[in-house]
Amino acid sequence: MKRRKNWLATIFLAILLVSLTTPLLVLPTGASDDDTKNDDDLRVVLGTWYRLETDIVTVLFPTGGKKPMFIWWYTGAPDQIYVVKFQGLIEWFAFDHPLLPPKPEYYKRLREAWYETWRERFENMYFKPEENRWMGNMWKLWLLRVIVHQIIEEMESKWHSPYLPFNAGRWVLSDIANITVTTPEGEIKTIGVSFAFNLTNVWLPGFEFAENNIMIRVRFYNETVEETVPGTGYKYKVNAGEMKMDLVVNKWVWNIDAIKQLILQLQEAGFDIRIPEGESRLALWVNLASINVTKLAQAEDDPEGIEEYSTASHMEIEDLREDIKENKTVIEQERPVEIPRPIIKLKFANETTTLRGFFRFVSWAKITDYPKEDNVDMWPVKASYIAGGAHMRLFISYPYFGNGTLEHDPSLGVDIPGVDTTPKYSVQAPSGSEVAPIVLGKYVLPLFTPELTVALIGVASLVAIVVFVARWKRKPVNIVK
Repeated sequence: MKRRKNWLATIFLAILLVSLTTPLLVLPTGASDDDTKNDDDLRVVLGTWYRLETDIVTVLFPTGGKKPMFIWWYTGAPDQIYVVKFQGLIEWFAFDHPLLPPKPEYYKRLREAWYETWRERFENMYFKPEENRWMGNMWKLWLLRVIVHQIIEEMESKWHSPYLPFNAGRWVLSDIANITVTTPEGEIKTIGVSFAFNLTNVWLPGFEFAENNIMIRVRFYNETVEETVPGTGYKYKVNAGEMKMDLVVNKWVWNIDAIKQLILQLQEAGFDIRIPEGESRLALWVNLASINVTKLAQAEDDPEGIEEYSTASHMEIEDLREDIKENKTVIEQERPVEIPRPIIKLKFANETTTLRGFFRFVSWAKITDYPKEDNVDMWPVKASYIAGGAHMRLFISYPYFGNGTLEHDPSLGVDIPGVDTTPKYSVQAPSGSEVAPIVLGKYVLPLFTPELTVALIGVASLVAIVVFVARWKRKPVNIVK
């Protein structure tokens, strides 16, 4: 009987330990009394540039229709400045070709979706075998040649350039709105801002479909938060002073889709020809640079030529350090980022030191089917890079997503030791055409954190050892005592 009471006491103690780790859920209107920071506005307008500033990071970005780019630095040390420029989108192919290396999962210039590349592949892989097959049937052979000629004409007339440069259009900056919560005293507290760059006009022929269908959403917090991606359950942490961005591409018109009807004609006529649409890809091209504070004025006056002022010598891709001083774009092909991690982090560096600035991206993209908007999947994201001469060219590659919507979230910021990275709020990230996030409430620690799990395992192990030793010695067990 005594031993049974001791075990009940042990169970009660374990339950008490777990209960002490379970915080209460607090809604936005119930913020704690230790929330003393109450910045009313993070924004300053500087001519054709906006400036956002916290105690950790200062960020500049252009207005007036310019393409998205960001200049940032650690607020406490403005002598080292970092730059990311969103250059454009590139459509490319991943299918095998006898004249190209084995098919990659990442972007290469050799595989850009020019109609000449597809035509050569089409003729080598489909036309010539089918021509040999139907050599004895003149009618079939004639039909094959007619339709192949039509396909080539369709490609020449309907295919757009594989590259959409972001400076070939007008980007409208949305209102910069505060992200707020209400304190127990009824005061409105700003925990960040949100806004978006929207591509509203494109001057390059063939890209009318991109107008109002490409957006870069931005959230900039002065409190660490945990964001949840709607429809997926996927969560990630955004630290205070980290700028979170979402590339949103809606209803991209794929070059390879323009010849679907003609391919169907060939199939109906008995030809075994298929479109490898699933092997089409889309890549986001970004440039990463670093400039000295003395070059900031030139960079603001000439943002398109900012790479000319870059002083970056190295970039670190996780633990791999790359020399980027030399322009290798004419002598080498892009190299893959082969790091199996949920978040890929690129850090600025010099000859000997890792700098504070970083650019990172999640290894998954959210794909929403159209018109079935409740059909949401997370697809893997690949990347490649090449030294561009004092800057790195990074290509983030996305899968074929048909007529749906792609959403992918890179971010930028600085690493500062000692900064509290514990989330203060739970936030639902925007989705689709939305811009502003939704603050769900004060952040609730998970019931079993890794630290708590280790502690509980330790307690359980200690109890097991005590019990084992006591039984080995044939003594009664009293865990509470």
